[in-house]
Amino acid sequence: MLFSLPQPLILASTSKYRQAQLRRLGVEFCCVSPQYPENPVAGLGPVDLVRHHARQKAMAVQALPEARNHLILAGDQAALLQTPSGLQLLGKPGTFDLAVEQLLQLSGKTHELLTCVVLLKPDGELLEREVVTQLTMRSFTAEEAAAYVSLDMPLDCAGSYKIECAGPSLFACIVGDDPTAIEGLPLIAVAEMLRLACRDPA
Repeated sequence: MLFSLPQPLILASTSKYRQAQLRRLGVEFCCVSPQYPENPVAGLGPVDLVRHHARQKAMAVQALPEARNHLILAGDQAALLQTPSGLQLLGKPGTFDLAVEQLLQLSGKTHELLTCVVLLKPDGELLEREVVTQLTMRSFTAEEAAAYVSLDMPLDCAGSYKIECAGPSLFACIVGDDPTAIEGLPLIAVAEMLRLACRDPA
């Protein structure tokens, strides 16, 4: 095994996407849905809000009796688009029409996908990493956007695309240090934090 954990890792998420990613590292884990509302917080801008949500998810799970002595992994992600009125956070669309609308807003533009991931240790120490990916979409029509949404149904994905499915067809260029971050968990960062937490010399 790559990582020697005294207890199974707890993933503070029931996302099927993050579960599939974490399995790639060969880590033994279980999932717990954090009882934490991901609502806007007064005084926090889009970037700080993503960080806040990731930390609060981990702490909400750590407060549960069954989480004692476990490492807890949590993350949050948002698409950020610079507009004339400021930085706009694009979350999960939730509906077909909003997904199409979101894609058309991104068409022909470059936006950033901010992924924040935290690993909370039993002693309260918090390891945190952020990965920013720049994504440039090609220009496309409303019909193309609707056809893509019909194919991938990315209603639960920030930015309304699934890079692991047909999403690459929407893009002209992607720049970032960790391509896995786009799927929800930056696995390079997760592996680094697990090595630190386990004091793995590798």
